[in-house]
Amino acid sequence: MNNEIINALNVLKFGGTVLYPTDTIWGIGCDALSDIAVERIFKIKNRDYSKSLICLASSFKMIEEYVSIKDVEKLEKISSEAPTTFIFDNPKIISSYVTADSNSIAFRVPDNDFCLDLIESLGRPIVSSSANLSGEKIPLNFSEISSRIKNNVDYIVKQDKNKNSHSSSRILKLQDDGSFLTLR
Repeated sequence: MNNEIINALNVLKFGGTVLYPTDTIWGIGCDALSDIAVERIFKIKNRDYSKSLICLASSFKMIEEYVSIKDVEKLEKISSEAPTTFIFDNPKIISSYVTADSNSIAFRVPDNDFCLDLIESLGRPIVSSSANLSGEKIPLNFSEISSRIKNNVDYIVKQDKNKNSHSSSRILKLQDDGSFLTLR
């Protein structure tokens, strides 16, 4: 396990927040099951508590611990085409701050070895909120991230700081009939 994963993991295990690269954009993250840590992300971003957050999981098998999935293969195929966040109804055992005022949760399996290793090492999902203050433009690289964000997280991952980000993931809401509603 590399030092960056060890450092970030230690912060996450003790309710801290991290600034880290994903396969799409830089994210602010924490243990998705820790109310205290998730609440800190809202405060760091100055985000309205009525807005839900996205969680990253290391696999669809991990996601199945929190929601019911009827066709895992279909979701894996869609996810392999482009970074995709799926919204599921009726989540189990997750911070109520993550789901906000809804009875749904957003999950994504990132195509990023660092993220996958970190999540797998933690053994549960992590929050992944864009590294910007609420209402401001999403930064496309590390240097564009606000100093307020950088100064208020507990740990900044040191790898991939020169990598330019892609756009955010697309978001699909799973419907009762098995179809998807595109939200972004």
